[in-house]
Amino acid sequence: LSPPTCFCAMAASRSTAPSGAEIAESLCKELLTPAFFEEHWERTPLHHKAAERGTSANRLPESLSADDVADIVEGSGSSLKMFKHGEPSRLPNPWLSYLDGSSMIVNQADRHNKVIFDLCRGLAERHFHHVFAVVYLTPPGSQAVRLHNDDQDVFLLQVWGSKRWTVRNAPQLLPYTEEMLGKDQPVPENLVGPPLLEFTMEPHDVLYIPRGYLHEAATGTSEPSLHITITVPTSDFCWGVQLVKHLGSELRGGTIPSPMALGQASLAPMGAAGPEAMDDELLDQKLQELLDTWASKLTGEAVLDAFERRMERTDDGQERQFAFHAESGPARGPRPVRVTENLRVRLLPGVTCAVEEGGEVAVFSRAVDGRSQ
Repeated sequence: LSPPTCFCAMAASRSTAPSGAEIAESLCKELLTPAFFEEHWERTPLHHKAAERGTSANRLPESLSADDVADIVEGSGSSLKMFKHGEPSRLPNPWLSYLDGSSMIVNQADRHNKVIFDLCRGLAERHFHHVFAVVYLTPPGSQAVRLHNDDQDVFLLQVWGSKRWTVRNAPQLLPYTEEMLGKDQPVPENLVGPPLLEFTMEPHDVLYIPRGYLHEAATGTSEPSLHITITVPTSDFCWGVQLVKHLGSELRGGTIPSPMALGQASLAPMGAAGPEAMDDELLDQKLQELLDTWASKLTGEAVLDAFERRMERTDDGQERQFAFHAESGPARGPRPVRVTENLRVRLLPGVTCAVEEGGEVAVFSRAVDGRSQ
């Protein structure tokens, strides 16, 4: 099964489609305003509804086609995950899994598409140091993952189709990675509050969810949904995480005593039956000496400088991976025939199929700007 037979959508004319940089600029102008950062950033969720506020905040539907998504999926390798109602698919082919009701989830999709890559880099340069993207393609009548929260702030950009969302409380606002809920086990019922927001995402809509807020979504029975999640790894940006990273860097660089000496000094000599009990008092003393040495040289400026260098390396790695996939990704040019008589076809809304009884040709068409394509 080939991807365009599952979701036959066409983007607007590529000659007029906005670039990723232009999409980032529009999102910043329309949504990421000083008022947004004062009222919503890491505080409360926000649904930016295109039907009420216009489509400029999310111009991705103008630039992302079904062929683009197919290229992302086919080139994503181990970054592609298939989930249905929180359980991974066991089918060997991702397109068959999709027809069986599983969602396609492509992590780090910015490495596989120039528009998404430029969108992420544009947002990172303006506001966030580093961001990455995740593709969610969900078939009709399905749900990828159950109720959960994240350790990252996310912007969800609806591209096509629709999806029903429920956003609930944050049992703990701004959690770290180990404090997330709903990933391996259902969220405990006593932590689940009433819905704060219930709505349907439509093309050009944007949803912002701060880290910590519980949320879930599902498609209706009539159409699939494609949205791109722009992820800001904010838990990694916290002072606590950066202090731990800075300590590790100082240890590796030899600017403070090696923890090897701490470990060796804390162990008693080998006895006849194995190691004797650890000397807790000596361990505490050595640990305190190490932390005192580190703290005596610790400054906020040093931690920030190390963070900036780390973000530069992360962005450089993102760029190298994009360049690699751009060179080795799916070939451009004429595509092979993908639809045969043995394939099942699921059509997007607005796409029609005409075939004469006994005929050998099926014609798929869609009206774009009043003209049939």
